[in-house]
Amino acid sequence: METLEYRCPNCNAYLVFDPKSGDMKCDYCLSHFSVEQVKENNDTRGKAYNEGENAEAPEEHVHEDGYVSFSCPSCGGEIVGDDTTAATECPFCGNPTVITQRLNGEFKPDFVIPFKVTKEEAVAALEKLYKGKKLLPDAFTKDNRVKKVTGMYVPYWICDCVASGTVTYNATRVNTFSDGKYLTTRTDHFNVIRAGTVAFDNIPEDGTTKLEGIHTESIEPYDYSEMIPYSNQYLSGYVADRYDVPSEDVLERVAQRARASVEESFRDTVHGYSTVSRANGDIDISNGDVHFALLPVWMLNTKWKGNIYTFAMNGQTGKMVGDLPVDKGKFWKRVAMFTGIFTAIGAVIALFL
Repeated sequence: METLEYRCPNCNAYLVFDPKSGDMKCDYCLSHFSVEQVKENNDTRGKAYNEGENAEAPEEHVHEDGYVSFSCPSCGGEIVGDDTTAATECPFCGNPTVITQRLNGEFKPDFVIPFKVTKEEAVAALEKLYKGKKLLPDAFTKDNRVKKVTGMYVPYWICDCVASGTVTYNATRVNTFSDGKYLTTRTDHFNVIRAGTVAFDNIPEDGTTKLEGIHTESIEPYDYSEMIPYSNQYLSGYVADRYDVPSEDVLERVAQRARASVEESFRDTVHGYSTVSRANGDIDISNGDVHFALLPVWMLNTKWKGNIYTFAMNGQTGKMVGDLPVDKGKFWKRVAMFTGIFTAIGAVIALFL
């Protein structure tokens, strides 16, 4: 199994991708090298640069439980993953390793959006999220510490499609008028038709089953104008997986998202009526280009009272989502307080009726 580990030309320590500068950075001598510099150096020196002089590629071992392990090319420690693991680090020496054969051929990504948010910024954003949450337990805020922070490139399918269709709505317009003697209500009925064609670019769909239960859609959108051709160097220092969901399996979800968006757009143009209801319609989807891309996500885990709380952050924009615990005592106190306020207001109003 061929692996890559990028080494600093100055001190031979590990190079990792730095979101702040967009360069490959050595944390020991603080040298910076552009991704292109490292790529050219890698192409010139080949395996000797990646794995040490005269090094042999580590052998992969497949275990009965489905996990895969291999020896760290730096310290010899065991690195454990599975058959989709494409980038990881040694738990013993911290050596960042890219498993190149996992991202070859049909599994080679077309594009990548590099990290822009640093690990320190992700932790600070989580701590900021705690502030102002009045129902958050005091002990959680005071004693809580982030237990694990993982920067990962999540496999996504980026899809284009065209939606064309027609939707008919039943609408009414109700008017009431009086001639001085009678009050008359008039209801006019209309068939409202909306038709059109909408082109969609860059609809993202998860290409992995590993993050089921974690709402990665909630940290969208990404700025796809910053999507660039894939290069292994961006993975150094992060975790990455290749896809385990084929592109054909996500196309129906893409079609559903496109249809829903078109339906909403059509409905937003129907106004000026008293009531509107959808009568019928048909929207056809024509699939276009489908690309495999790796998108940056920070996963932050914290533990409190035996429970694990997981937060996901968009590694490009900094948008964060996750669930926080609720202090039940504070919750019921606030319910009682607001109930008392509304009861008092009701009593005051009753005095003037």
